[in-house]
Amino acid sequence: MIKFFFSQNPIDNYVHQNYYFSVVGDSVDGIKKPRDLDFHPIISDQLWVLNQGEIAYTNNSQNEFHVCVPQNINISFTIFDSNGNGICCENGDGNYELSLCNVVFASGASFGNYETTSFNSGISCNGSCDEGYVEIKIIVNTDDRGKETSWTLFDSETSEVYASRLEPGGSNVIFHSVGTTDQTSEYRKDSYSRHFMHTASSISFDNNGFFANTLECQDANDNPNGYFSGPTLWDSDLNIYAVMNQESGGLLGSHLDMIHQSPFSMGIEYAGMGNKYWVFDGYHSSIVLYDFALPHEIGGHDHSDGKVWRYDELPIQRVVGVPSHLVLDSESGMLYIADTGNQRILKFNTNSGNYAYDLNPYGESLEEYWMMENADWEVFIDQDLYKPSGIELFENRLIVSDHQNGDIIIYDIEQNPPQELSRIETGIENDIMGIKLDSNQILWYVAFSSNQLVRIDYDGLLGDVNNDGDINIIDVVSLVNYILESSSIDSETSDINNDGVINIVDVVQLVSLILE
Repeated sequence: MIKFFFSQNPIDNYVHQNYYFSVVGDSVDGIKKPRDLDFHPIISDQLWVLNQGEIAYTNNSQNEFHVCVPQNINISFTIFDSNGNGICCENGDGNYELSLCNVVFASGASFGNYETTSFNSGISCNGSCDEGYVEIKIIVNTDDRGKETSWTLFDSETSEVYASRLEPGGSNVIFHSVGTTDQTSEYRKDSYSRHFMHTASSISFDNNGFFANTLECQDANDNPNGYFSGPTLWDSDLNIYAVMNQESGGLLGSHLDMIHQSPFSMGIEYAGMGNKYWVFDGYHSSIVLYDFALPHEIGGHDHSDGKVWRYDELPIQRVVGVPSHLVLDSESGMLYIADTGNQRILKFNTNSGNYAYDLNPYGESLEEYWMMENADWEVFIDQDLYKPSGIELFENRLIVSDHQNGDIIIYDIEQNPPQELSRIETGIENDIMGIKLDSNQILWYVAFSSNQLVRIDYDGLLGDVNNDGDINIIDVVSLVNYILESSSIDSETSDINNDGVINIVDVVQLVSLILE
């Protein structure tokens, strides 16, 4: 039997079908301030979610926090210092204090790695909390090394966390068998992530299981006068990532490489070869190609073989706190860029451009640091976008998430200019960030403020009358049999022209779609 295949782009099922949202992961899994996500290129159904991480405390600053907890429960407060010398004396004059109803329950300054105080929350007194809750006030005065200080307030019996200020640095939540009944998750945070994932903004896998991330910070060492920041390279091997070199010593965690020429970098995309990645450089308003070349030893220091090429003929603009993601069409070499601050999508021919002149690298030696010129740029889409952030591509469909209004917009990019086909309305404003298609062209996204990983499904494959996963001549036969004999079919996938009636017009359109 001759088998015809349905040629319609599967992304169009979001245009023609009813879609719905499923929360697949949340804060229980360790998702906190997620900014991006990516599927592992080799391990089936393994999904990595990138958390931004906490911002480090400013040195020698007073920080006050108020939290409501249930009355009459047993509470524990733990304060940490990652350097193991407390928050006073050796590195300045810091201290902390926790009070409840004007009574101090915990205070101190001189301790090692951490100090824990336990107490009962007691009965409610005057405060801003609802009835049945009490207000706890926490004051942390940092020393000369504020980035070393973190704390957590939790239920002593259930371990439920009521409030925390985690150690700075991004992290990953790794989902195994994601979206299935066998789904599990694990939280991983490298002990040196306060530098290598400082304010993590985006993640991209290569084809072999390595990945890189960007950092939205001016200086990854928290030097207020420095500009030492850029993308970091890692191995996703779970026997290596956040496992090797986690103790203080000569080697710096499990990172493989880092190059520091792009402060406030907001997006990253694998360039399709070697250890090369395209980066959205918010400080220089440039698109930059990074080549990590040969990674150093795990946790090493030598980045001198790195190469960096900067393209800035068409300035881009960063929006604070909103990633600007990129996606590469590996066949054509076209890079699509969410230029968030300029409310547009750019199209950049990565095969164009030539050397202009040498640049001087900041804070490190590199094999090459070049300014490029004569690249082929195009303002691709500049209508009806507010804060474009996430971006994805499948064949002739470009998909963009708008952080401001929460819409996910689907474009037909075979048209000139690109034609907007439809919008998926998530209903969440100022929340959605990275988006990603899985191997079945199902959409996923992360919500920053909601701390959620979400999958968007649709009701059925339009034209798949017998629901066998293929669109072919058998579906035409099933549709004709239904019309002639009123046999059972799926009405949602059989009303091809979406007019509410299943008749010969749907047969004609189904045949036309198959023969395309």
